Amino acid sequence: MAAVTAPERVSRSAAEPTRRKRRWLLGGVVAAWIVVVSVLAVWSVGHERATVPEQRDLKLAVADLQQAAGVVYAAAGGDGRAVELGALELTKECRITPARSGLVAARNVTVLVPTGGTAEAVRAIADRLPPGWAADVTEERGGTRVSLHADAGNFIGIDTATESTGQVFSLRLTTGCRPIDGRTPESADPATPSAPAALGDVLRGLTAGRTEPRARAVTCPSGAVAGSYVLEGVPKTDDLAGRMRKLAGEATLVSTDAGAYAYRSGADSVLVLPSPADKLRVVVSTPCQ
Repeated sequence: MAAVTAPERVSRSAAEPTRRKRRWLLGGVVAAWIVVVSVLAVWSVGHERATVPEQRDLKLAVADLQQAAGVVYAAAGGDGRAVELGALELTKECRITPARSGLVAARNVTVLVPTGGTAEAVRAIADRLPPGWAADVTEERGGTRVSLHADAGNFIGIDTATESTGQVFSLRLTTGCRPIDGRTPESADPATPSAPAALGDVLRGLTAGRTEPRARAVTCPSGAVAGSYVLEGVPKTDDLAGRMRKLAGEATLVSTDAGAYAYRSGADSVLVLPSPADKLRVVVSTPCQ
């Protein structure tokens, strides 16, 4: 092997600091890139749109569901329709993977309409949903069955399928199977204002004693709070149809073959529904403003 001459040793010694500097620069660039990637990963978790339902756990899914429920509830209200907001449901224990379980959150918005008004009401509600939800209404069996599907984003679906001749249908919001990260959410309803005067009016008209209703509420797209006030086990009175006509006054009274009654008291919906043991269920719902 040839001997290294003095000039070569001097040249290599002079180049060594340059090589060390390059190695330090390369190491700094790699470290900086790792920091950038880490920051982007953390940011994306909180800001980027989820690509699968499992990326948003049940707590986040319930928040998404509640927000969507406010939009659907606002769209469901309107002249000639009475509505009821259902309770938040956490049901159907499901499997995300063979080793990972989850739950499905759901909520109903129930609508009662006059005879023959179901298909028109479903279309009207679809028209009031945000365009980005791509609400799709289809009629089947020669127009005797109508269905609606919409996608509220974050894997929240809205569906209904009902006979066009029926008078009652429910818009069901669901999250699909979601993982549970921590405690299961118990309730996410906003605080409700006092029950509307229409509730006291209908109880007096039915000669029922005043009791505290169970409230179910959502936040409307405007930011206001609205919802349903429900009383179970109200005693059934004689001549219910006559009492309901008197309560409705000049408003249109809607009745069904199942013995349900509905009318509008101003902007509020009033529902009087049959319940087991010959009792009644009274629901007064306030509108989104």
